Amino acid sequence: MLSKAAYFTLTFLFFFSIGKSQMKTEIGMLTGQSYYLGDLNPTTQFPGGHTHFSWGLIIRQPINERWAFKAQYYSSKLSGSDASSSSVAAQNRNLSFETPLNEFSWQFEFNFARYHSFIIRHHFSPYLFGGLGLGFINPRAEFNGNQYDLRELLTEGQDRPYNKAQFVIPFGFGLKFKFSHRFMFAFEYGIRRTFTDYIDDVSTSYPDDPAILTTTAQALSNRNKNDENRNIWGTQRGNPSKNDFYTHTSFTLTVRLGKQPNLCRYNTQ
Repeated sequence: MLSKAAYFTLTFLFFFSIGKSQMKTEIGMLTGQSYYLGDLNPTTQFPGGHTHFSWGLIIRQPINERWAFKAQYYSSKLSGSDASSSSVAAQNRNLSFETPLNEFSWQFEFNFARYHSFIIRHHFSPYLFGGLGLGFINPRAEFNGNQYDLRELLTEGQDRPYNKAQFVIPFGFGLKFKFSHRFMFAFEYGIRRTFTDYIDDVSTSYPDDPAILTTTAQALSNRNKNDENRNIWGTQRGNPSKNDFYTHTSFTLTVRLGKQPNLCRYNTQ
C-alpha cells in the first residue's frame, strides 16, 4: 500500500507544481514489469516466473526543453528461487523469497533532443534519468504451507532486523513521444542500485550455533536438499560483497494540466 509519507509528498508536489507552472505540469500513470538481481538471481535478465507486474503514479514538471523533474510512486513484487538456478550448488541451497515492493522516488530527466509539450514538432526524444528513492521491502518465504516474514526470524543470526525502508538510486534511459499538446507517452528501462543485501534475506553466513534461532527460523535458514550437507552451520550462505539490485521497465501516459497556452508564443509553426 502507498505509505502516508508517499501520500503526503505526492499531494504536496501536486499542488506545488500546479501553483508554480500549471500549464506545464503533467500527471499520469505507469505500468510495467520488475525483477530482482541478487544472491538468488545473480545474472538472469527478465527471469521466467520472477518478473512481476508493476503500476504507479507520476508527476512530471518540465523545467525547459532539455530538463524535467518528476516524482514517482510505483508498486510491484520481487522474488527469486534457487530452484530456477543452473548452478547445482544453488539448487542444493534451496532458498527462495518474495517481497512486496513499494517505491517513491525523485528523479531528473535529461532530453537528448528538444522536447516541449507545447511544440508539436518536438515529437520525441531519448532521455536519461537519475535520482534518489526510498523502497519498502518485507521478504517472505513459505514453510509447511504458511508464509513467514524472514526479516523477523533473523535467519543469519543478526543482532537486529534489517530495515524495511531502504534508500535506492534509480537510473536508466527511455524514449518519450507525443502526438498532441495534451498527452505524453514514454517507455523506459531503469535500474535501482540499493544499499542493502537483504532484499532476498540472503547475505552472509549461516549462524555458527543454530540454537540461537527458533525452530522455524532454523528451518528457513538452512533448507539444504542434501542430507549429508545439512550440518553446514557457520558456512557461507550468500555473497556480502555485492548489494542487491532491482529493475523496472515501464510504459507511462501523462496528461498536461491547465488551459491551452497562446501557442504563437512558442513558435509552433
